[in-house]
Amino acid sequence: MIQDSAAVTQLTVSVANKLSSKKAVIVHCQSADDDLHGHAVVADSPYSWSFGASIGAGTVFWCRLAFQDKRLGFTAYNVNDRYYVTDHEVYDDGVYGNYVGTAKRIQIAEWY
Repeated sequence: MIQDSAAVTQLTVSVANKLSSKKAVIVHCQSADDDLHGHAVVADSPYSWSFGASIGAGTVFWCRLAFQDKRLGFTAYNVNDRYYVTDHEVYDDGVYGNYVGTAKRIQIAEWY
């Protein structure tokens, strides 16, 4: 199926390490079609990727993070969400971000 290029939006999603320990966090993100594999993200650095998002294609990326004995998982992007976050920050108590186009900061996930 050929997609109308005007219906595809190019997006960049990032996950930045803001842990107080300044140690690396392992970030493994994927979609149904693309496994981005695990990356050791060092302190104050982002891991990011770009992709073409199309409403008809149902683009969804989710991430799993590991730090010492802690784990968490979250949806990094879902094309069907009216409000979404593209810049995620990893802190000692979980992942945070701001909805695109707003100043509303939310906690997206907690460590378990």
